[in-house]
Amino acid sequence: MLILIIFGGLLASFLFAVTSMEGIRFLFRRSRCETCSHTLSWFELVPVFSFLFLKGRCLNCNETISLSYLVTEVMTVALFILPLFFEIGLYELTLYYLAVLILVPLSVYDYEHMKIPNHMTLLFLFTGLFLTHLNYFEPFYDILIILMLHIVYFLFNESIGYGDIKLFTVLTLITPVSFFLYTVLFTYLIGGAFIVFIQMIKNRTIKKVPLVPFITNAVVIVFFLYEEINMIYYGGFL
Repeated sequence: MLILIIFGGLLASFLFAVTSMEGIRFLFRRSRCETCSHTLSWFELVPVFSFLFLKGRCLNCNETISLSYLVTEVMTVALFILPLFFEIGLYELTLYYLAVLILVPLSVYDYEHMKIPNHMTLLFLFTGLFLTHLNYFEPFYDILIILMLHIVYFLFNESIGYGDIKLFTVLTLITPVSFFLYTVLFTYLIGGAFIVFIQMIKNRTIKKVPLVPFITNAVVIVFFLYEEINMIYYGGFL
């Protein structure tokens, strides 16, 4: 478990920085404070603990460190150790960990900026296809789904961003078709419930929300409940 916690936290912090990067130079230099460019020491880079120890401030300039790093690290670590306590339905642990590592930082970034960086979508696509050996690539169904996704975007582009369409496209290419359909279903069930709840509280219409957090929740749910959902829909036949 300790290895998963350390490994998950380190990768989460790095991938959130990759998600937020504006240029490739970031990959060829040591980590720095975003405010004063202070080069961070190893004890300033320990996931979660460094943030808490430093009280969320840079050791050099005392400026506040983005809370997004802590949120990303905590969420990723929690999801990394979850399979140790609950049986996973779609037993593709490598794909599960890849999805967590990409989708959690994207969720936080999408919540803050309402956009999905193209380089992260491409990273998810190529890494996912490589790790699954194209096992879940079904040309007929995948092309049909991608066409339908674009029709949805054409009809409802004021409510859904094209980045979300591209992310859904990646998911249909690297997961079973049934897994993807369940993910879409849960995404809109969770998202719809959230929107209704917020509208009741704030008493105003919400036209657009960041969708990646809901996609992430849906993906995790389907990973763990995949067999149970199949049993419900197919009467016990996978």
